[in-house]
Amino acid sequence: MELKVFKDTVAAYGGRWETRLELPVETELLIPDYLPAVFKIVKCLVEPVLLQNHTAAAKWQGEGYLRCTVYYQSDEAGAQLYRIEQKFPFEKTADLPEGRYETGPAAVSGELEYVNCRAISEHRIDLRGAYALCVAVQMVDQLELVTSLADCGIEQRTRVLNGRACAAVEEKTFTAESRIPLPAGDAVVLDISGVFLPEAATVLTGQVNCQGTLRIQAAFRPASVEEITARQVELPVRQTLDLAAAAEGDECLFWGEVLGSTLEAGDGDPTLTVTWKLHAELWRDVQYTAVADAYSTLCQTETDAAPCRLLTDAGPLPAAVQAEISDDLPDPDAEVTGCFVTLGALAAMPGEQEHTVVFAGKGTAHVLCADPRGELTCYDKAFVWQLPQSWPGAPADYCLRAHGAVGKVTSAKAGGRLRVEVELSVNGRLFAVQASPALREVTLGEEFADKADGPALYLYYASQGERIFDIAKRYHARARDLAAANHLEPEPGVAVQEMTTEKTCLLIPAAL
Repeated sequence: MELKVFKDTVAAYGGRWETRLELPVETELLIPDYLPAVFKIVKCLVEPVLLQNHTAAAKWQGEGYLRCTVYYQSDEAGAQLYRIEQKFPFEKTADLPEGRYETGPAAVSGELEYVNCRAISEHRIDLRGAYALCVAVQMVDQLELVTSLADCGIEQRTRVLNGRACAAVEEKTFTAESRIPLPAGDAVVLDISGVFLPEAATVLTGQVNCQGTLRIQAAFRPASVEEITARQVELPVRQTLDLAAAAEGDECLFWGEVLGSTLEAGDGDPTLTVTWKLHAELWRDVQYTAVADAYSTLCQTETDAAPCRLLTDAGPLPAAVQAEISDDLPDPDAEVTGCFVTLGALAAMPGEQEHTVVFAGKGTAHVLCADPRGELTCYDKAFVWQLPQSWPGAPADYCLRAHGAVGKVTSAKAGGRLRVEVELSVNGRLFAVQASPALREVTLGEEFADKADGPALYLYYASQGERIFDIAKRYHARARDLAAANHLEPEPGVAVQEMTTEKTCLLIPAAL
């Protein structure tokens, strides 16, 4: 008699593969004639804008540009701040190690390694530096698991594995237009940033409809005024993504990222054009049946088990996170004129309490200060922002699919101390990695010796909570015979193999 083995292939969670790519920066910024000459460089910021991001055929490909922004002080009277920008294009690829990976866009973040910025003339600025791009691709573990066994006196304990799987990931760039009220006159626009506030998503066969609001903030310096002012405008958006894998019943996880904005003067308020990227993920429930353990009542049995890791919901994330920065100013007589914030990605790390996990990221507040002489200085203050709650376990037990962006920033001075309040928008989902052992192979060996002369019953003193199946396996008996001999009845919906016992003495009938 031959053992019948039935198998199925399961796409399980395989962790994350990460790499770090260096982007050298070497460019020259020319100040147009309609802007004043450089008196002092106040701050240089370098941020990546990713236009193409795709993983396929064991390779990641990314294309975009580094937005190099220089804030400088003119030689005019007072703390007159101006801004110029240069786009430094890049194109990067990374070969992935052997294995299977989630196709589509990867999770990309980064940090500035260093930057040297100097004025080489009144209208030319030289910029040298390096930016580190961090790419993380989710791996897929293809497991061939045993789903059922038959014949050869085989006893098996099956279990149902429940989880969530990502069916598709897609990104697409859109534009949106509106008018933004700015004061009349020669106001200098210093920054246009924004966040996307997701509202609702509808999944249809082959497509996804996403609805939300773009909240755009323009920071400007009115003419002949030193302090920076901000104005906000909200743009309702509704967009559709074509996804061949989309099916009704899927859940859409989505967020948006503002890539850039332009202003065009005209009659009335300027026209604001926003370029933004929509990121959408389709998640669906999956269920697999696998054999967790098995043995034969007739033969020696060898099993090969492997953990099957599936993702499950770990709970909702907060939509908004607050961060506060407080410190003594280097010059207590300086006045705070404005603040910009750059943000790093969230990452899992051990919490303060043992066996807990928190998600935190780095950020930097770039605080613009003017001394009594009118000279501007940028004071950089690093800070750590994190989700307010913690979760049990280790960092490897979780998978974060989320995006964080800077919403509202307020800065002030009290005495000689600086205080910055940052409102961050967080969109996405946290998944827990649930590992369940399942059999990959079952091999039968030699038959047991004839038990005809042996005892027909054994006595076993069971501890509370012991599984009937494990006790029967120890004596090569059938679990159903053990339950029947001791008049044990499983609860509704519970298989005999999953029954547990109280602290008691059990009769074990011999299977042979």
